[in-house]
Amino acid sequence: MFILAIETTGPLGSVALLDEKENVLGYEVSQGTMSHLKDLIPMINTMLNKCGVSINDVDLLAPSVGPGSFTGIRIGVSTARALCQALGIRAVPVPTLEAFCFKETARTAEYVQQIKGGRAADGQTSVVCRPGTAVCAIINARRGQVYGMIDGFMEPGPYMLTDVIEVYKSKLEPYGCRMLFFGDGIDAYEKDIIAALGQPIGKDVQRGRGAFGTTAAGFEFVPKGDRYQDAVSVGKWAVDRIKRAGGVDGCTVDYENLMPDYMRRAEAEQKLESGELPICKGPKQE
Repeated sequence: MFILAIETTGPLGSVALLDEKENVLGYEVSQGTMSHLKDLIPMINTMLNKCGVSINDVDLLAPSVGPGSFTGIRIGVSTARALCQALGIRAVPVPTLEAFCFKETARTAEYVQQIKGGRAADGQTSVVCRPGTAVCAIINARRGQVYGMIDGFMEPGPYMLTDVIEVYKSKLEPYGCRMLFFGDGIDAYEKDIIAALGQPIGKDVQRGRGAFGTTAAGFEFVPKGDRYQDAVSVGKWAVDRIKRAGGVDGCTVDYENLMPDYMRRAEAEQKLESGELPICKGPKQE
């Protein structure tokens, strides 16, 4: 089975080709930021040619459906819908925030030791990471807001940054759990996070011991090389979803039901509804 993964919700667009065993057969990433409209189809063609695979050989699409850049989401989902319709295949919609759990840094987290019973103190751990480490994904939604989640502790959704910080302080830190921050929310709010939580743990810092045999509680900003969305982790989320569903029938949709997940209305829509846009104020009165 050939699975074509598409990621356009972040600053860099990317595509990946995977098989049903999660092997990555090909990967291409855009050279420019926010150039999804120009680069997406050429990237797909380039990657498939390198792999010696025809577009007609693709069995399944796995687009990242949001949240993230509104324009990027529309480009990625619309392209996936068109390909599904033209090729007569189905798609696995991939939640952007959950795909961060399948980033290489998240799946090979170092220094995390087994918690007693293999579970965190409140009975929650990531389904992907080793026990004791939680993935936190935050995408900048501006004005102190993020699209965020903490795997196992905070459902994906639109939040204030302070909400994310509070969950870490109340549900992870007291039990010696460590948290890895992913996403461009780091770039926007790094100073605010440090002001609230202190300095992040670095790989060169001596690590103490926390509760239940884990390393001491702390958080870490993932380096920029693996911080942002990418099609490989999107594809791996899709493969895992297929496995957990017992096959493609339990988790795929046709092109008509492949929809974006913006998580909130665009600012222009909100202003239109509230009458803040000039078009809502009627003709100028003399």
